[in-house]
Amino acid sequence: MALKNFITAGSMLAALIVTQFETADAQIHIPGPRFEHRDIEQPDETMPMATPGVFDYDAQIFAPMEFVSDDQLEPRSGFFASYDRTYLSLTKAPRLSGAASNQIDLGSNFVWGSRYNFGWFSEDETGWGITYQHNRGNAYQNGQDILISNPMLVTNAFASVEINKIFRQEMSSGSTLEPYVGMRYFNVHDETLEDTDQSFVVGFLPADNRFKQEANNNMIGFHAGARHSRRSGRWRFTTDGAVTAAYNQQEYFATDILREITASGVILTSISETSVEDQSFVPALDVEFDIAFNVTRDITLKTGVQCMYLWTGINRANTLTTGLNPNSILSGGIGATDTNDTRFLAAGFIFGFEWRR
Repeated sequence: MALKNFITAGSMLAALIVTQFETADAQIHIPGPRFEHRDIEQPDETMPMATPGVFDYDAQIFAPMEFVSDDQLEPRSGFFASYDRTYLSLTKAPRLSGAASNQIDLGSNFVWGSRYNFGWFSEDETGWGITYQHNRGNAYQNGQDILISNPMLVTNAFASVEINKIFRQEMSSGSTLEPYVGMRYFNVHDETLEDTDQSFVVGFLPADNRFKQEANNNMIGFHAGARHSRRSGRWRFTTDGAVTAAYNQQEYFATDILREITASGVILTSISETSVEDQSFVPALDVEFDIAFNVTRDITLKTGVQCMYLWTGINRANTLTTGLNPNSILSGGIGATDTNDTRFLAAGFIFGFEWRR
């Protein structure tokens, strides 16, 4: 009887031990809820590739959409920066003979430039932005054929700096509106250089002449505008418009360096200079439209068009040739003519990239 009780107790103990081992083994191999099977319906429902937090900073070029949720692409707080190459058509300096009614527009010239933009947004949907842009290029006014004895080299330059306080607001349509106010500085600058060789005579002496001009506009004033952005997946469409009311300090300077060669070979040099300063009011309009694509969560490629129009009050160099330009000593003119109330247009294409943290 004792043996029977011993066998029964041993069997019950062995069964209990086996049950405990099976239970422990099952607990070890049962997958947790993180690895349970789920249908892939939304980008944030996929199985993580690593411990959460590893991919918070997304630098995966052309990563599949499931690694970047729509929430991550929405406007965020923090720093942002962008760089664009610009290819703008700048209004050429005109030709002017006498009064402004005799002004001849000479079209425009496409030149390359760059634009830099950086700033910061806070958690309360306000921020600051700073933008700097410049374009500069040159061309021969009358061509540079070998038959042209005195070609005029003309340089046109344009620059802009703006500092804005930005306010961001979510629209009911899902788009974003960003009104901004601030200050803006414009600069429009012309330079001309024309050399006339010994094909003319001054006082029976062969002579040559170098004629240079500089026209400079420094404008600063109040700036206000708004930017509207609409997103579709990784694509973003942005329209930006702003106006500026600026005070313009104009400066014009022309100089002639005349060299006459005597029969004995002595070179006589004389210099004639013209300098004029003035002020004006310049209203300006800046409109831009661009399309952007999020390569990753933080990096965006973009392209678009831009147009800046300065209505009036711009001082330009007079591109009449030396013998006809009233600012040159060779023309027998009486000084600077009315070139201080012209317009200026810069319009063309932009392409670059943007980084947002």
